[in-house]
Amino acid sequence: MLNHLRALAVFARVADAGSFRAAAKRLGISASVVSHHVTSLERHLDTPLIYRTTRRLSLTAAGERLAASAQAMLKAAEDGFGEIGHQSPNPTGSLKITAPAVLQYARFVTRISTFMKRYPKVEISINFSDRRSNIVEEGFDLGIRVGQLKDSSLMSRKLAEGRLIVCASPDYLRARGRVKNPGDLENLELINIVGVPPSITLTSRGKNPAEQVVRMSHRISVDSGFAGRRMAEETCGVVMLPDFIVREAMEAGRLVRVLPGWQAPSFGIYAVWPPNSGRNYLRTMFLDFIAAIAKTEPETDGQMTER
Repeated sequence: MLNHLRALAVFARVADAGSFRAAAKRLGISASVVSHHVTSLERHLDTPLIYRTTRRLSLTAAGERLAASAQAMLKAAEDGFGEIGHQSPNPTGSLKITAPAVLQYARFVTRISTFMKRYPKVEISINFSDRRSNIVEEGFDLGIRVGQLKDSSLMSRKLAEGRLIVCASPDYLRARGRVKNPGDLENLELINIVGVPPSITLTSRGKNPAEQVVRMSHRISVDSGFAGRRMAEETCGVVMLPDFIVREAMEAGRLVRVLPGWQAPSFGIYAVWPPNSGRNYLRTMFLDFIAAIAKTEPETDGQMTER
């Protein structure tokens, strides 16, 4: 029995992930090793557990029954290790995280660095990419999302809130004429950031706020917030970006806020994770830590607050 526990744990990951390749990524081993463990388990039980085709895997009836038991066994073990680690002053473990590339320019990196210094036995692997990863298939323990969350089966927690800033270079605004009200923006060109709606909803500041939607034309579309900021600095147009990307350029005077009497919408920063990942104490500790710092160290103008 003890000789087959490792194979049983591997089989549980295959059942979760839906493929040998995805399970291998989650476990940090090769797909051939995963296949070897499943095959050895089938030989031991003298019954097929998985139907293999060129396109996908599916569990047999016996495989479904064994997967339920194997996943329960694995969850109990992970909960046990996690609880002991959570109670320890020096927790151990690892987290594999995916986050948008834009967060490289936020205090998110500083907060992770602070967490790593406090807990030297913890290992963290972070993939910064604007490509939205499939958390389950690619074996991530945690994903960070910026903006509106799409409906999904993933568990989620809102960590913080930021605000979009509409800005441009002083030279561009001088050349194109003064912007006195939101309607004047329609005479300017937008540097379109892929994933950010090209229409801009502005809300006036004051006791009786008014709302106005502005639709701007654009000739430039980029999928990088950093590239959009640089193009704005090079007088290519108006850009709408998160506050933490443009803060430094605005402080240096390379960019200025357009229509300071009006503000663009806020956005959320969320953590998401697979619903069947069990109770991961290290993940909970990490999220509590990040959210607590976000609450006490706002990104800009007090806009980064936990809710």
